[in-house]
Amino acid sequence: MQIKFSGLIAIFAGLTLGIGAAWAEPIVTLTSHDGATQIKGELLGFDGNTYMMGTAVGTINVDATQVTCEGEGCPNQSGVTEPTGAAGQIDGTGQAGGANQADDAAPVVENTGPFSIAGSNVIGDGLMPALVEGYADVLGAELVREVGAGENERVFRLVGGGGNELVAISVGAHGTATAFPALAEGAATIGLASRRMNGPEAGLADLRDSPDENILALDGLIVIVHPDNPIRSLSLDQIAAVFAGRINNWAALGGPDQRINVYVPDDRSGTLQVFETMVMQPRRLTVVEAAERLEDHANLSDLVSIDPAGIGLTGFAFARGSRMLAIRQQCGLVSFPTSFSLKTEEYPLGRRLYAYGSGQAPLSTYARGLIDFALSDAAQPIIAEAGFVDRDIEGQGIEVQGARLAHSLTSPEEFSLSVFREMLTETIDAERLSITFRFTLGSSNLEARSQSEAERFARMLAGGAFPGKDILLVGFTDSVGEFAVNRGLAVRRAQRVLDTLKASVAAGALDAVPILVQSYGELTPVGCNETAEGRELNRRVEVWIRDKRG
Repeated sequence: MQIKFSGLIAIFAGLTLGIGAAWAEPIVTLTSHDGATQIKGELLGFDGNTYMMGTAVGTINVDATQVTCEGEGCPNQSGVTEPTGAAGQIDGTGQAGGANQADDAAPVVENTGPFSIAGSNVIGDGLMPALVEGYADVLGAELVREVGAGENERVFRLVGGGGNELVAISVGAHGTATAFPALAEGAATIGLASRRMNGPEAGLADLRDSPDENILALDGLIVIVHPDNPIRSLSLDQIAAVFAGRINNWAALGGPDQRINVYVPDDRSGTLQVFETMVMQPRRLTVVEAAERLEDHANLSDLVSIDPAGIGLTGFAFARGSRMLAIRQQCGLVSFPTSFSLKTEEYPLGRRLYAYGSGQAPLSTYARGLIDFALSDAAQPIIAEAGFVDRDIEGQGIEVQGARLAHSLTSPEEFSLSVFREMLTETIDAERLSITFRFTLGSSNLEARSQSEAERFARMLAGGAFPGKDILLVGFTDSVGEFAVNRGLAVRRAQRVLDTLKASVAAGALDAVPILVQSYGELTPVGCNETAEGRELNRRVEVWIRDKRG
């Protein structure tokens, strides 16, 4: 966690941090130059430019040019330069990692004026208010909410202890399609998108994989129905046909003889755009004109929940009183929309939720602070409470994995009973974690999110997470090729993950951690090998933990 100061705009403005415990290292107090902010803790290191501090919120790095050091443990700072006016900043990746690492963080300018956020109504209405509230709490500020100039518009004012307004944040939630034009025109500092940028858009450069692209949370497109609807799952082909109006009576799906009423987000919605890309366009279909289109996802879900003939499309956080349908894949696998399946990205309609800078100008102080807070460990419970999928790790025992085990036994694909028994023996008392590593197409390199997750997981293991446990890195492949060859390929992928974990922390930091590399080839697929998307899902390395053996 990297912190820089500029008076009251520091992320911990007005707070004094410390731990009332016995300290092994010298205790020092760092004070911002205006005296408004202090951090007290163990001085773990100093390189002439940065203090490494152990505090109540973990290990943080503080820019020496922004503070004065008090205490017997303070180093001689005769060589330290005068403050340069760098703005307050937290590396929101913290110890758990985030979408952007500290060295790659987007630049910050010292600007404490108001700023605007525009884009996705899923994020702007469903998540951003909770994140702003959490950010205000971290700043020790009072949060004042105001109704904006129009529907789905809000203003959040953060007021400091002295009654002075720190910053005003305007949020306009009118759909992902409004995010990139607002950034390009300078009408917004942050753009919210419920889909990834499509390369250059609206006059902006391609911001993908840049410091201006941040993954705030995970989400999934869900198909919802009335709670009393007897239908429990549909295939993607059936879903497409329903939303296109090709199937317009529930009786055709095994339900009552009743005309289907379709509800979808409006045309500016990233949710609808992702749905069209993933479901409708591959089948050369479009959403039926008679569908009721709504800007507000909460209203959409509520309408479906009171319409026995209704079916709707929304985001995972907006199920509300409606019931979510599972997706039945063509090979018979059934995928339920759960936080676990979304974290492992095994639910077919999973997606990531993004916050973008413009790439044209540095973020202002509070804009950067809000983004970094949203990426921090402290924000993860807030994200989950809002109904979205956070980065915290979940676990599932093998008993919950029964569907994929059964599919392995009944599938016509190549199968090895001896390897299947070996897998059950190794995992029968184990728990699968929601971390799943995947690779870029045609290479042995981890894709961007998996690389970030590997670095985060390595820090957790080096810090003593999962004491008394064996860590199993279990490789899997798709069904293309011979079984024995695939098993060898999968073990090499698992070994690549282990090498990445070791390279992500100090040399020797994982030597005492029992990490085992295993492989079961094409067994227990999580996607259908008949499709390119399913094969990509199956090329993975899972993480399991169990009590140490022997």
